[in-house]
Amino acid sequence: MASRVDAGAGALLGTLLGDAVGAPYEGAGPTSLAKAEERAAQAVAAAPLRYTDDTELAIALGEHLRAHPLVEHGALAAGILANLEPWRGYGGGMLALVDEWRRGRPTDEAATAVFPDGSFGNGAAMRIAPVGVRWADEPWRLADVAARSASLTHAHPLGVDAAVAQATAVGIATSRGRFGADEVAYVAQRAQQRLLGELLRTARALLADHEADADDALVTVAETLGTDVAAQHSVPTAIWAAAAAGDVREAVTLALALGGDVDTIAAMAGAIRGAADGAASLPEAWLAAVEEPDRVRAIGEALAHDALGGEATS
Repeated sequence: MASRVDAGAGALLGTLLGDAVGAPYEGAGPTSLAKAEERAAQAVAAAPLRYTDDTELAIALGEHLRAHPLVEHGALAAGILANLEPWRGYGGGMLALVDEWRRGRPTDEAATAVFPDGSFGNGAAMRIAPVGVRWADEPWRLADVAARSASLTHAHPLGVDAAVAQATAVGIATSRGRFGADEVAYVAQRAQQRLLGELLRTARALLADHEADADDALVTVAETLGTDVAAQHSVPTAIWAAAAAGDVREAVTLALALGGDVDTIAAMAGAIRGAADGAASLPEAWLAAVEEPDRVRAIGEALAHDALGGEATS
């Protein structure tokens, strides 16, 4: 079992590796596991690999939690704006939202100004790993903080609940040092939205199929759980990949094989698997191929130290 500090670093670095290795194949169709392994090798060989908005937002959230462990919307919005590099692949909805912030619209109004019913995209879930690391030992606090983080940008109940599920998966992987079928069941039990809970239970059931025939299982996972940007069609898929994989490399490879919103599914699966196995388990060649691994590692380690240091007061 990885040390808690190594697990924290693993969660953040797993996000980075999944995002950067998966980014060249975002939107690609499904493929075989063998072809996905080739894609991963080609991506790493094309270093340096740039991360996308997934990692940039995780960095902003991780740095925010150091000063505001319970999340303060105004400060988090300011931190996102300070880090924002639009060329990293932000969607139109997120860019419209940050424009609302720049124009002075209150943060508690901006999310529904852009999406009247709130967004159920996976943008809140893809950045949420820092919350799982920081609050791994307090699951109910973790859920509250994850929901608060998510609601800044994704106010739809599915967008919020999926982010909480992803944070819960990272948290339990961090605290238990493993992530398999029992942990998927734990996450499913805590889902508040019926659809998300059903898909998470399906993800757990599909793990046995992966053990029997990996390529056939991938087709079933893609068709049953989904691989698009909707949170309910990517978070359960990422959680399945993390539980089916033996390490971060395999989790990311599974995401590459599934296709669709590859970088985000790989980032979320990488975060969970990285938390379970620790930074020491990560492939050195991949770490050497991506940008800013030292910065990302430091954030994960610092959040783990904060978690071990006592209760938050702000």
